[in-house]
Amino acid sequence: MTMEQNDLSTAYKRTFDRLALYLLAVFLSPMLFGACLALYSVIAVRDSWDFGPTALVAAVYSLPFFALAACPVSLFVDYSVKTRGKPRRFKLLIYAVSGGLAGLVGSVILQEIFSILFMTSFGMVGGLVHFGVIELLKKLFKSS
Repeated sequence: MTMEQNDLSTAYKRTFDRLALYLLAVFLSPMLFGACLALYSVIAVRDSWDFGPTALVAAVYSLPFFALAACPVSLFVDYSVKTRGKPRRFKLLIYAVSGGLAGLVGSVILQEIFSILFMTSFGMVGGLVHFGVIELLKKLFKSS
């Protein structure tokens, strides 16, 4: 293999590893978010559903939002020239605002099932959960 082919192979591997990390986060975030919502539902609302079904339904309903909104936002935040050097607090704020916007879009799509404030606040929580999952995955896979 020539030097150029080796460099290209290394670049492809690095890109694949980055995308794999974000795709893993897209599948882990809804499960953790569903668990958070189920815990809230069991403790605060005393819903008639158990923890497992509530977590599963919340994870299934939130998966498209994480896949279509959170993944592109997280790629932009981590690899954009404008936000790459910013502190974690700034990135956390971007994740919370974009999650709130995704919750707002979710309340429009689901119409009168949930209130706008309720969905926006849970969207913000989802954005923060996704930020935490990505940061944890970066630390886990950076050390190995």
